[in-house]
Order: sequence, then structure tokens, then C-alpha cells
Amino acid sequence: MTKRTLITIFGCILLVIYLIATVAWSRFSARSEKCVGLENDCVEVIDPDSVGFVTPGELTDELFASLGDSLTSFSYADLDLSRLQKRLAGLDKIEHAEVIRLSDDRLRVRVWPLKPVARIWTKGKSYYVNREGKRIAASSKYRIDVPQVVGAFDSLSRTTSLLPLLDFLNDNQDFGRMITMINASDSANILLVPAVRGHVINLGDAGNVTDKLNRLRTFYRKVLPVKGWEHYDTITLKWNRQIVATRRHGKLPDLSVRIIEELENEADDASTMSTSAADPEIRSNPSTPSTSKKQ
Repeated sequence: MTKRTLITIFGCILLVIYLIATVAWSRFSARSEKCVGLENDCVEVIDPDSVGFVTPGELTDELFASLGDSLTSFSYADLDLSRLQKRLAGLDKIEHAEVIRLSDDRLRVRVWPLKPVARIWTKGKSYYVNREGKRIAASSKYRIDVPQVVGAFDSLSRTTSLLPLLDFLNDNQDFGRMITMINASDSANILLVPAVRGHVINLGDAGNVTDKLNRLRTFYRKVLPVKGWEHYDTITLKWNRQIVATRRHGKLPDLSVRIIEELENEADDASTMSTSAADPEIRSNPSTPSTSKKQ
């Protein structure tokens, strides 16, 4: 091995040692730097939908309360940014949080408020819920225009089971504006209450929602203009490729939560109207109830 080669190898070794030492020193120096506060002295709330659950001031107070001291008293060696981020994201009002250290040693803290997909009414109380099932208690300080859902939900019966239905109502604004309440007390007989007073819609379970509501759209377009909106009290969509509508007898009731629950337990009417979604036609048998089978 020549002298020139040895010098080259020795030089490379020194360069590697220098780079390792420089990186280590930079990391130590960076961690020992003091935090100089928040960017713009506040937590930024990203709220394009104007949900209004939280304000920047409230979250700034919450952040400092979780630290127990001023940010400027901490070095970055003492600040666990991932823990701060989890702390904020864990608040019931927050869906997502982001905590980043900037080049000027300030902290950029941004949060996204909870985005509700429904308001749940259960056991005399109500709360808003997002797609992941995270909840925030309803308050008179804010009101979000989302579907109202009646039901008993716990760890075994999750509100997330209704997501296909809620997504459909959100993506199809004609139905979203028309449906004012969802009664999911019985997961096999989910009832939709339309804004137009006159009938309720029995969806069956939460599966195959697109097909069911497309059948309902056909029924609304071809049958109700002929029969009238108060001719039937219940429109049932639970059976494949069928619509079964129960003819009304007696006075039109007020559609309160109590009435909805009572309707769930009523026996089928003695006369029904059954239609095919592809080509609805009225078939009635006033003396005996019709039977619908899965196809």
C-alpha cells in the first residue's frame, strides 16, 4: 500500500469523525435551544366550515395549561412535541392537531376542529359525532346542520355503523335536505323522517343504502305525485328490488320521537302497495296483507 493511499484513507477517516461530531453537536445544540413562543402568539384553528367549536384563544390557554408554565421557560430538550400534539388531538373538540418547530425556534401549532357527521340523541342527552365515532357534547353555543339520529349507542352498537347512510345524505343534498331525523333504535328497522309531513321510511338495516334510496327516489317521482304524500304512512325499502308502502288509516299523527318509536312496533297494515324499482306499478289488495320476499 503506497503512502499516498494511506494518507487518503486517513483523511477519509478524519472526515467521517468530523461529520459525526458535527451532527451530534448540532443535535445537542438544537435541543438545548430555548423555545421562544408560539408563531403569531396563538394556536391557529383551521375551520373552513365555520364549525365554531373552539377559538384560538381557548386552545392557547389549553396548551399552556397542559404545560403548567410559559413556553419560553422550556428548552427543546424538555419539550415533547409529539406529546403536545397528542394532548391537543385528544381534546373532544379537536379532530386533528399539528405541532412543528420552526427555524426561528417558535412553535407552529395548528388544529382542525371536530367535523360532525350527525347529532345523536340518546337517553335524554345529545352529542355530535365524527366519522371515527369521536364525540362532543351538544351545546347551546353552537348548532351544526347535520342529520339528527335517535338511538341507543354504546361500545357494541356504534354510530359508525350508520356512516354509509350519513355519507349518502351528505353526497346527495336533495335527500340530505329532505331527511330531518333518523331513528336507529332498532338497527334492523332504521326509520327516516322526511321534512314533508305524511310518512316515514323504513330503511331496514344500514346496508345497501345507495340502492335503497335510489328506489325511494323512483317511488317519489312516479307514485306519490299520483297518490299524494299522505296516502301512505310507512314506505319500506328493506327487501331487495321492492318497495312496500303501508296505506294510512286514520288521522295523520305528529312525527315526534315518541311517535316514531311507536310506529316501529306497529303491525303491518292490512293493505300494502308493492312496486318494482325499475318500473313501479300500484298493486293493492284491501282484504289481505301482501307478502314481500327477498329476491
